[in-house]
Amino acid sequence: MVNKLTKKLALTLAVTLAAAPLSACQSGNTSDSVEGASDVVASEASNEVSAETSNEVSAEASDSSASDTDSQKDTDMTEDSSKEGTVDDSQAVELKTVDKDGNYFKDKEVYVQKVEGLSDDFMKGVDISSFLSESESGVVFKDFEGNDIDDQGFFDLLSESGVNYVRIRVWNDPYDEEGNGYGGGNCDIDRAVTMGEYATNAGMKVYIDFHYSDFWADPNKQMSPKAWEGMSISDREEALYEYTVDSLEKLKDAGVDVGLVAVGNETDSGMAGVTSQSEKCTLYSAGSKAVREVFPEALIAVHYSNPQRDYMEIAKMLDDMDVDYDVFATSYYPYWHGSLENLTNTLKNVAESYNKKVMVAETSWAYTLDDGDGSGNTVCKGSNDDDSEYSISVQGQSEVIRNVIKAVSDVGEEGIGVFYWEPAWIPVNVYADTTDNAADTLKTNSALWEQYGSGWASSYASVYDPDDAGQYYGGSSWDNQALFDFAGYPLSSLKTFAYVDTGNDIENMELEKAINPEEITVSLGEDIGEYLPETVKGQYTGGARLDLPVVWDDYSRITEFGEYKIFGTATDVMSTDGENTARVIIVINVLPDSLLTNSDFETGDETGWLLEGNGPWVDSEDVYRGEYGLHFWSSGKVEFTATQTYTAQEAGSYIASMMIQGGDAGDDQEITITLTNNTKGTSVTAETTITGWLEWTNPVTQALEADEGDELTVTIYVKGAEGAWGTIDDAYLYIE
Repeated sequence: MVNKLTKKLALTLAVTLAAAPLSACQSGNTSDSVEGASDVVASEASNEVSAETSNEVSAEASDSSASDTDSQKDTDMTEDSSKEGTVDDSQAVELKTVDKDGNYFKDKEVYVQKVEGLSDDFMKGVDISSFLSESESGVVFKDFEGNDIDDQGFFDLLSESGVNYVRIRVWNDPYDEEGNGYGGGNCDIDRAVTMGEYATNAGMKVYIDFHYSDFWADPNKQMSPKAWEGMSISDREEALYEYTVDSLEKLKDAGVDVGLVAVGNETDSGMAGVTSQSEKCTLYSAGSKAVREVFPEALIAVHYSNPQRDYMEIAKMLDDMDVDYDVFATSYYPYWHGSLENLTNTLKNVAESYNKKVMVAETSWAYTLDDGDGSGNTVCKGSNDDDSEYSISVQGQSEVIRNVIKAVSDVGEEGIGVFYWEPAWIPVNVYADTTDNAADTLKTNSALWEQYGSGWASSYASVYDPDDAGQYYGGSSWDNQALFDFAGYPLSSLKTFAYVDTGNDIENMELEKAINPEEITVSLGEDIGEYLPETVKGQYTGGARLDLPVVWDDYSRITEFGEYKIFGTATDVMSTDGENTARVIIVINVLPDSLLTNSDFETGDETGWLLEGNGPWVDSEDVYRGEYGLHFWSSGKVEFTATQTYTAQEAGSYIASMMIQGGDAGDDQEITITLTNNTKGTSVTAETTITGWLEWTNPVTQALEADEGDELTVTIYVKGAEGAWGTIDDAYLYIE
């Protein structure tokens, strides 16, 4: 995981969205990289979360980006005032550590429902890879009583809060020729040993996350370590094995309690500079062999990035290649990676089919939309802030942690753990653009990011990663997703790791409102009841959102296609008598009965369709509904057609339509759906454009007359620039 989210970049092998640096809210950012999973989440019409749904840049990021760029280009960042790392950030702290009502985030209590049946050895973990760089930069963390704590005290606090595992990423050589660190924590094996010792001393076990790269590895980037550049696969295999053995021996000699080792990080598109599946599996096996030799009792994990992908296909590939591993791990970020139900089902399928343990290696949620260090954030106003299921709050954070733990636990005994990503990556000095010394604060932060690697990347990383780090190096875009506030005080959401075992109540919780669920889409003739949710979210005082059972009104009147609204009655689960209720509305989009074969691509392949050109394949990523859609992407220009012919069974007015989303198609993109009556020589066409991730459009043709026996052809045409990407779903032909 890294931390810039701009626009989505689809990859070969149907790779999920990629991780990369900086921030979706950084003004003027034009990088093609994305963070851990995807772009700006599309606005949901039925959501009642308070959210800015425009693409407007947050005030903090917008105002700071110019000065941030200036400070990065400033060659005199090591003057005395910056070296000390001290700046008066008290005014900024006062502004940035309170919510809109002026209440301190650190004082917020959280309501937590107990997770029934959670095993005693369930991994409740956090990734604290940037911690040492934070500490070296002058960050001071507090305990729940407000006392300053030292480095060991920080790990003790984690343990006391219910955390039993610590995840630490390891890069081979994150330094330039002069020994300057690339940033992101400068996470080499020696620093992993130091943090591993702290964790072991606090009674926690350690999960070592080998990236097999000198810097960030993710679905978009799997760069070769400098020392392995140009090696053959056999030499690279040996080098990886020896490096893994040497690294693990250092941990073993230091007495670090290593319980889990990941051979690679979000390796969807490759690993250590190789991209073919066979070569990647060769490297998996080399890493696995090393782990078995040094830590024979440790679990070995492979890690992928998006449970909306076809993990059964990946698990089969690993099985066919005889990869020796114990745990199939995934990232899961609620902003981008679908429902918890899908997460549970996907992991359960892998666990049961291939006898593997499963887990979530990364998750997170924001407690505020503010930026704390002047570098902009992945989640901010107008970017990833419009999801209705959880509030942007300390309570929302707690609910994400609790619910993801429950989703993995619901897999059964093979669901072994959940790790929260970078809960301590807070600002070095707190920045607010309205303070008198804002420029000095930002300059000081920039110097410390450079000196100690406490930002996502330093300028020194440009020699290794010129296209990304070389352009967008800077601070943390994750500070508003930490489990500590900007001043270093722990948030009550950190205690969720303990509360899932016991539950935690808040006094005087009352139902404020029931939240309308997202609209559903069904085909005409399908049982609508199978799609209606059994629960909706209820918002309570204190910010808690709980599942409320709902009974829907009669919907038998829905007999034609179109858009409908029906009411439901939700019951307050906190009321003792069950008589406190609230009304909700759900929008039902009933699609016509399509005359085409495999209109929604749910066969999982192109059955019924003729695909010609460059770009398309049927995949499970970013579908409109169901499990599959017609995905497209190419490193070159995208241009293809998808066609299907139908013989009219009756005379009438015929219409063709589709759903499509995507981006990076360029100003000259051409996207059409055409219905042609081949018998009569007539046709109608509807045009559209793609404008962003999950920004679905619905081009619908005008009606075309046909007689019984006429031959009709539906033609979808997509033409876009190099790197254009998107998904087509529900391509329909129907009678008006």
